[in-house]
Amino acid sequence: DLGVTSSSEVNARNLSKRNITKENLCSWLERMSIILNSNAVPLLQITVPKADRCEKLEQEKIKDQFTIIKLQDEVLKKKDEEVEVMKQAMKQTVKREITSYASAVTKSCATALAPANIGKAVKTVVDKDERLRNVIIYGLPETTEENLPGIVKSILLGIQEKPIVKDCCRVGPKKSGAVRPIKFRLSNRDIVHQVLRKSHLLCNKEGCQNVY
Repeated sequence: DLGVTSSSEVNARNLSKRNITKENLCSWLERMSIILNSNAVPLLQITVPKADRCEKLEQEKIKDQFTIIKLQDEVLKKKDEEVEVMKQAMKQTVKREITSYASAVTKSCATALAPANIGKAVKTVVDKDERLRNVIIYGLPETTEENLPGIVKSILLGIQEKPIVKDCCRVGPKKSGAVRPIKFRLSNRDIVHQVLRKSHLLCNKEGCQNVY
């Protein structure tokens, strides 16, 4: 009745033509209402709850990432405290060994301070400090012939950090369907703290929403 060939031509100018009667308009309006009720409304009833659910899941994911960051900070703080305790214990051990050595010399005893004991104590502290400079990235897909140092530097650049990265490797045996985390080492613990504090920025970087 309108004499149009596309929906874009259904406009006020064509609907106000003289040959369009009130009965025509009422009939078309009724037909449009039926179409909306039978198609559009059910789709909206399905889509809106799903959109709300997706938004809720995204908020929960962000909350979980902040929780992980907080726990990592607490772990690092605890490790710092453990290192300090180890240093104090090492000082006491060295002091006792030196005292024993002095006593042995005074008594002309053949027993002297064992250098191996000091070396072992020092090695323990050094190993502990090296572990505290490690960082682990989870959720990064694994590919064949991947350039781990380049991948790690790209991730760090995404949070505006460009530290020196060492000893990049995947952790654990390779298994089908499993994504192994990436471990790498930074130059000192202060840089580790700084990287972990800014790791929440990854959720805004394309392709890194599941990386933490």
